[in-house]
This record gives sequence, structure tokens and C-alpha cells, in this order.
Amino acid sequence: MKSSSLRSSLTFRTVLVIALVSLTTAFNPVRSPLTVAYTLRIDSLRLDVAEVSIALRYAPATFHLAMKVHAEYDGQYWRYLDGMTVESTSPGGVSSAVREDSTLWRVNLPGGSGVVKYRVHIQPTASGLRGAWRPAVRADGALINGPDFFLYGVEFSGSPVTLDVNVPRSWRVASSLAVRDGLPLHRTAPDAATFLDAPILLGALREWRFTDRGTTFHVVYWPLPNASPFDTLAFVRATQRLSAAATDVFGRATAPDFYFLFQDGADDALEHRASVTVGVPSASIAAGRTPFYQIAHEFFHAWNIVSIRPAGYNQLSYRAPARTTGLWVGEGVTLYYADLLLRRAGNADTTQSRLDHLATLVQRYYGSPATMRVGPERASLAFGDSPAVNPDATGGYYVQGELLGNVLDGFVRDSTHERRGLDDVMRALFALSLVRTDSGFTSRSLEAVTDSVCACRLDAFFATQVRGSAPITIEPLLTRFGLRLQLDSIPMADSAGHPLPDARLGLYTTDRDPRVSLALTNYTTPWYLAGLRTGDVLDTFGGSAIRTMS
Repeated sequence: MKSSSLRSSLTFRTVLVIALVSLTTAFNPVRSPLTVAYTLRIDSLRLDVAEVSIALRYAPATFHLAMKVHAEYDGQYWRYLDGMTVESTSPGGVSSAVREDSTLWRVNLPGGSGVVKYRVHIQPTASGLRGAWRPAVRADGALINGPDFFLYGVEFSGSPVTLDVNVPRSWRVASSLAVRDGLPLHRTAPDAATFLDAPILLGALREWRFTDRGTTFHVVYWPLPNASPFDTLAFVRATQRLSAAATDVFGRATAPDFYFLFQDGADDALEHRASVTVGVPSASIAAGRTPFYQIAHEFFHAWNIVSIRPAGYNQLSYRAPARTTGLWVGEGVTLYYADLLLRRAGNADTTQSRLDHLATLVQRYYGSPATMRVGPERASLAFGDSPAVNPDATGGYYVQGELLGNVLDGFVRDSTHERRGLDDVMRALFALSLVRTDSGFTSRSLEAVTDSVCACRLDAFFATQVRGSAPITIEPLLTRFGLRLQLDSIPMADSAGHPLPDARLGLYTTDRDPRVSLALTNYTTPWYLAGLRTGDVLDTFGGSAIRTMS
């Protein structure tokens, strides 16, 4: 009797649970995942326009599209975007796009499915060398810098995206974006940040590959139609040696596939987590002037400023970037390694020793009163400001950071009896970047990591010479080499004893004012004594009109 009653009770409860689950499913249906599919089209008959479409499914009925603002290299391509239309594939309602700000659009998409289309007008290249990160298109190829072409969904920036590239059939494609379905023109990324951090090089490309510690490195070159011939094997081997020297510092690369996107007819560069765009003129390579220092600098940035980034630096945002105190690490310490890696790789001009290089660095530091007056963190915070309105905008974090790299390496080596050095600090910071969930390192966390590596306390050093404005103390570093510091001032002259012009004059531009302006941080120079002041605009020089920084 009890057994039968118990069986009936269990059966009733099971049916009741199944019924409740069915009712819950009916009122809360499983939502299909949102899909974001980009298409980029460049027509060979009109190379000055790129057509972009974003096909969406299961998106919010109202959302925002935005153009990412880079912390340093902002081309402000929102000025060249027009023709936006929205086509809903769901019945009912009116689809629309309204521009709310220069970099922000509000989209209404009833039903959450449809296509957003717009045009990007690719700006012509000015005379001279083009910045390697700037968008460019020719009959034989193009450089697509993601933030300048692709708007991202603010409310769903963490969703995966796909990209289909529709370009002339003869063009090849090189990008760190993952290949989809085995087709090079079909790519994918796990989120908007990764998608926008992967430039795309298209055209008549040459490519070489090598592997090192689990990473395949792709050396891609986009030559000009009239490119100067050079020894490609020697160029690739030198790049491989440099890559190995940098990877030695950290033990591994920043991605399983890394792309060197080299471009003829260009200069400057821009770093990314899994690639770097660098201007490398074929004429310079052929003449034995390959810019390996620039390559080393930007390649090291893949670790030190992209992975090991200062707190808040270059996060995905359509707003003006937040200020950071850590540019002396990202830029200055990278300069320290740019010189060091070339020597380790055997690519350096050995006519200047490391000691000669240090002497030149010290000369630059002590020869700049403003750099000695404004500490590294304050100078970092003033990035992007005009020296005419912000006296902290000295740009000194470059020379300060490189000098501090030498000093910190000496501290760590002394404390650990040469068992560790700055390499170990950088390796520890990189390891933390792979597991942390915060927005980057702070001044305090950098100090803590350095202390843990050297098993010492550097709080007084960081307080006075990094966060403060006390002069950088290099005497302990020189003592390691059996040297002492002696400062003197003598007139500059060439090898024949002829006086050299005073080069202690800075030039700068700002986003708000592209004119070339003067920066005078040393009040003893002939420039200053002649009446020139910071903020004066350079209209002509030697009778020639000045229109651009280059």
C-alpha cells in the first residue's frame, strides 16, 4: 500500500516539473545569438571610395555604432564617412541612423535584423612618404586601418564579427585576422577590439614566413610599382634575428601568428597585438639604410604598450583617450630596448658602442632644462597638449624613460648579483598582462613588480624620480662600469672644428592645429635669445614655405 502511494506521488511530481519547464520555455524562448557580418568593397574603377556594410541579426532594436578613437594615431576619418543607410529585414517599424556626435551614430533597426551601409572616402596621399598607418589605396593594393573604416556596435562590442573582403581579384590579403572557412578573403574576430586592432594589407604583396617558439611570423612587403631591387633574403634574415632577440626577452610572442606589414613609399609605424605596420622604403633598403631601429621599436611595442599597457591606455572607445602616467614606460623603455635588441640581433651599427649611446642619452637629458624640471609621470600626462598652454608638455618621457630603463636594469642587477635584470621585470609584466582582467598597470603596480623581481625596495626612487621631479640619479649606474659623471659645456663643432648650428629647437603639431609650431624648452639657446617662443608658428624656413611636419 505504501509502496504504491509513493510511486504515484513521484509520478505526479515528475509530470508537474516537466509541465513547469515547458511553461517557462514557452514564455522565455532561447534567444538566437547576435551576428555581426562586415563586408568591405573596393572597386578598381573608383579607388578613392570604400563601401562598407554591416549585416546584423538578432541585434537590439536600438543601438549605437561608433568609430574608435586611437590614443595616439587618430586619423579622424569620421570626417570622410557619409551615405549611411539602414535597411531592416524585419517587418514593421521604420529603420534609421542619426548622427549624435562626430564619432557616434544611433541606429533604429526594428526587429533587430538588417543591413547598415556607408561609404568611406579614402584620402589621397600627400607628397613625400606616407605614414604607414594611414589608409592608402593604389591600383596595386591598399592599406586598411580598421578604426578608420569599420564602425563597431557599442552595446555589443564583445560579440564575434566576420569580414568579407571584396577587392580586385589580383590582390592578395595579409592580416592577423583569423581566416574563415579556409578562404583568405573571409576573416573573423572574437570581438570588436580584436577586429579593429588588425590592419589589412592588400595588393601585389610578397610574403615570407618563419617559425619561432610556437609562433609563425609573416614578413609581408608591399612594394611600389617602381621599387628599388634589394636583397630580400638578407632583409628577411635580419628581421628574423630581430624577432628572435625580442622574443628572448619575453619567452613567447604576443600571438600564434604575427604579421610584419612592411610598406614601400612610407615611413612611421603603428603597433598592434598581432601585427605591426612599418614604412620601409625599398630605396633605403637597397642603399643599406634599412630602418631597423624603427622596426625594433614598433615590434617591441606589441609587448610593451599593447600587452603591457598603462592603465586605461587605448581602450576601445569613441571618446578622447584618457591620460596616463605610464608613457615613459611604453615609449621610453621601448627606446631602451630598440637599441639593445639591434645589438643582440647583430643588426646595429657598431661604430657607436652601448657606452657611447648612453653618453649621448645623458647629454640629451642634462641639455634639456625642461625635461629635468618635469618628471616622467607628469610629462606622460601632458601627452597631446600644446607646450604653449601646458608647461608639462615637454615630451621628456622619451629620453627620461630610456634613461630610467638603464637605471632600473642597474638596480635589479646590483640587487640580484647579476642574476636578473630589466628583462626579468618586462617578462613578469607580460606574464601578468596575460592573466589580469583590469585595464593595465599603474605606477604602484609597476613598482611592486619591480620590487618583487629585484627583491629590494625602490619606493624612494619611484617617489622622487618617477612620480616626482627630482633629477634621475645615474651615478650608481656609472659606478657599475667603473666610471664617474663629469658634466661640462663646450661649443658644438664638427670634426674639422667648424661650429655646428644649435639644434635645441622642438617642433610640434596638435589635432586642433596642424600647423608646425616651435617648442623652446632651453632659455639659453640662440633661438630663444633671438626672440622666438614656444607656440610661434613656423611659416617659412630658408625661404621655403612650411606646410607639414615632414
